Amino acid sequence: MNAVTSTVSAEVLIVGAGPAGTALACLLADRGLDVVVLDRATFPRPKPCGECVNPGAVAALGRLGLLDTILELSPARLHGWEIRTDGGAAAHGQYEARAPHGLGISRSALDAALVREARHRGARVSEDTRVTGLGADEEVRSDGRHVRRVETIDGEGCRRVFEGSIVVGADGIRSVVARRLGFVKRKPRIWKISLTCRLRGTGPSRQQGSLFLCRQGTVGLAPIGANPDLWNGTVVVTGRAAGRAIAVDPRQGFHRVLTSAPFRWNGGGPDIVDGPWACGPFDWPVRAAVGDGVLLVGDAAGYFDPLTGQGIHQALRSAELAAPVVARAVDTGCTRAARLAEYQRALKRELRLTRAVQHAVEFSLSRPVLRDTIVSRLGTVSGRGFADRFIQVVGDAAPVGSLASPDVLVPLLAGW
Repeated sequence: MNAVTSTVSAEVLIVGAGPAGTALACLLADRGLDVVVLDRATFPRPKPCGECVNPGAVAALGRLGLLDTILELSPARLHGWEIRTDGGAAAHGQYEARAPHGLGISRSALDAALVREARHRGARVSEDTRVTGLGADEEVRSDGRHVRRVETIDGEGCRRVFEGSIVVGADGIRSVVARRLGFVKRKPRIWKISLTCRLRGTGPSRQQGSLFLCRQGTVGLAPIGANPDLWNGTVVVTGRAAGRAIAVDPRQGFHRVLTSAPFRWNGGGPDIVDGPWACGPFDWPVRAAVGDGVLLVGDAAGYFDPLTGQGIHQALRSAELAAPVVARAVDTGCTRAARLAEYQRALKRELRLTRAVQHAVEFSLSRPVLRDTIVSRLGTVSGRGFADRFIQVVGDAAPVGSLASPDVLVPLLAGW
């Protein structure tokens, strides 16, 4: 086994170069901090994801000064979502015309662009670098500085130690940082597994995303980029038995569930041109999002089955909330959990109502009769205003409280 060859120091170490990690790296580098980002992947790389950037995330990219970089990739534009069930119910929800639309974009292209931007702003990004060790506690150097140490190995077998005042876990739902430091609250209680494939075909509308809810699972379809025949198809199945069944032959299992959806394809259906890529389960709560010299962002800070691009929005928002807290902690030299707790409180406030909606949706989806009744009601004339507002809420383009506003709630209730 190769010995450690070098020690690299920085003010902030970010483990994970997805949207949360790179957005935070950009914000901290803009403030003049010395930032290192570590990721086991080499970019671009495929990522199991619905590949939708919802309007809330589009607005966040604008605030972060990253939107122009993403628009240069020629993403598709999403103006809303269609929802159908195997019981025949259907509803459509549209984003507000004056609000940002959503984007359909390859995650490999999105993440690679954000990595390039982080480097451009001054962050040091180390790809093909896997974390092999993480100190359980802060250490005090001879100069009195409190540091956390991260041990790594790269693709060539080179072992290095990185040290920084704060380690940020931005490494997804199975976060190495969260697990090794004991931040994961419990094992998943809702066992959902997703398979994502890249599809080629024509027929469905490229102005919106589509969801089909059926006994076999959930099928999501969204256009990817400006190419007129390129799509993201994502199939989600619930339960260990369903997960094991689809794992026997993932490609065939994906195709079986996909073809159950009533998407109108030209020429008999789409071709699978890449994938499948698997992800899940989607229920990973954490005990805390901060510790002494440690902070979690994005999916690593707790995850529960997001809808229509909410995951990317939450990643970007957590970076926005974390940046000023991390910067002040580094500047003052105090990186204790009590100093970082400001971020945890802000994140909890940010996600409280959003998570409540996600849990309510999960409750409804797991009960076919209730699911069909709700979708059917939203598809009526009196329910359309609520359907639009619901899509805007899960698109992070409207506050959750707006679902109870009289202009959308009264017509819905009057029609029952």
